Amino acid sequence: MKKYTKDELTDDLLTKEELQIRYQKALMHLRDAQDLNRKYQLILEEVNDGYWELNLIKDEFTLRSKYYRSHGIIPTLKIQRKERWQELIHPKDRENFHQALESFLRSDKKTFKFTHRLKTRDDEYQWVLATGFGLRDEMGTPKRIMGTHMTVSK
Repeated sequence: MKKYTKDELTDDLLTKEELQIRYQKALMHLRDAQDLNRKYQLILEEVNDGYWELNLIKDEFTLRSKYYRSHGIIPTLKIQRKERWQELIHPKDRENFHQALESFLRSDKKTFKFTHRLKTRDDEYQWVLATGFGLRDEMGTPKRIMGTHMTVSK
């Protein structure tokens, strides 16, 4: 086993001042990221009607939505199993939605876009434009799709 001299051991050590500077820079970056996240959330609230995420690994759909909140449904809706969350889509739109989603998943496209009707708490339907992007693993296999939706008139 090699023995190291004191100089060899301390050459790579940071001084207390250097550590404090690095800590302050890290805090600054964290605050910037938190501020950016707050701004992003405000923009989402104002520009879009909601945020959605389809986790393909857990087969879980999450919807955070002004649309649902305005229709008296809990603001964050988490649904297990594809069959359950697809029930929110108008019956006449389900097949086309399913085909568009499957086509997206089989492709190497980066974005997904589909206009369809979503069910309200009153069992009525509202047209929405869903746009999103896929997160894929290193092999290109889709793991989740996330995006926003906006209420549109048709």
